[in-house]
Amino acid sequence: MSGVCSRRAADGLIAGGRVEVNGELIRELGSRVDPKNDDVRFDGNRIQPERPVYVLFNKPAGIVCTNARNEQKKRVIDFLPQVRGRLFTVGRLDLDSEGLILLTNDGSFALEMTHPRYGVPKLYAVLVRGRIEQQELDKARGGVWLAEGPTTGMNIKVERTGKDKTYMKVTLREGKNREIRRVFAKLEHPVISLKRIRIGDLNLHGLSPGAWRFLQPHEVQRLRDVALQADRPMHDDDSGEN
Repeated sequence: MSGVCSRRAADGLIAGGRVEVNGELIRELGSRVDPKNDDVRFDGNRIQPERPVYVLFNKPAGIVCTNARNEQKKRVIDFLPQVRGRLFTVGRLDLDSEGLILLTNDGSFALEMTHPRYGVPKLYAVLVRGRIEQQELDKARGGVWLAEGPTTGMNIKVERTGKDKTYMKVTLREGKNREIRRVFAKLEHPVISLKRIRIGDLNLHGLSPGAWRFLQPHEVQRLRDVALQADRPMHDDDSGEN
């Protein structure tokens, strides 16, 4: 939370005798501190928790979500040079996908937004090849077996069908890696385009591709409130836009 290192790396720094709390060298892992009142130092320098930052970004296609410094493609974080301190994406959208993604430096918030047990709904506009039959929709809604196990199912609202295309709104509360693309590929309806248009009750309004804004405190709290309602059942008609 101070931007010094990861939690895993912190264990090594503590064991190496590089951390002091209130003037005392600490080597015991799991020692508890009060970040507001205790004097915590790394290599003699006092550290302070970063101010929590929450950003909503409209990712264009062709942009990657990694923070790797040696990445050749443009990264999401490259669009936010004005935001000081470390920042990471909350989950991912793959290279060819676009739409809303959150960024933060708050690990607890990121966990609440991504862990399956919290089930924050995310709405996608999806275009697939071919006309999808009812039995195929039933399979996608009920769950499809992927390499890492079965999906928990998705809520689907067919918007319209063309001669060889189907336009849908798909809602996920839990997302495996590239889940929508993989599920429909398995049903022999490959995804042509995929755009995330809502996270909780946040939408694309006012954000052109490549644009971003800070979340307001009440927006962060609403997302967290949704995460606390993980046991609330969801129905297909939940996926419509406001």
